[in-house]
Amino acid sequence: MATTTATVSISSRDLQPGNTLSINASSTLMKSGLTTGLELMEMGNHSIATGTEFNLSSALGEVNGSHYVYICNTTSNDEYYLEWGLHDTMIGNLNSGQWMFIPWNNAVTTDSEIEIEAKNGTCTFEYAIFKTAWTLPTAAS
Repeated sequence: MATTTATVSISSRDLQPGNTLSINASSTLMKSGLTTGLELMEMGNHSIATGTEFNLSSALGEVNGSHYVYICNTTSNDEYYLEWGLHDTMIGNLNSGQWMFIPWNNAVTTDSEIEIEAKNGTCTFEYAIFKTAWTLPTAAS
């Protein structure tokens, strides 16, 4: 199984006067515990109008296991932003050019749906979901 590694590099010369910031972090994406080798990736690019919601539940699928979700607001207008949250609870905003990368355990319920809503104008965003192909066993008949 191939190993999937995520790398983030952040640097700034002016974040704190007189000091530079340089952060480089890499992490091997795990299925569970120390098992490597994510099998699936779902990705897309969408535009949604103000007040329109996009739900990632179909992309996350009905497979339990460790997932990783990447969302980037690729809109170029600084006044347009995306709200994102879980089900009916908005958690944060992604302004123009901002992105997020989070671990995700899909609980396969409507309360665990990741929802994205455009604010102040039509927003374009991209997403990628790295996931395992676990299928839970069914009860013996």
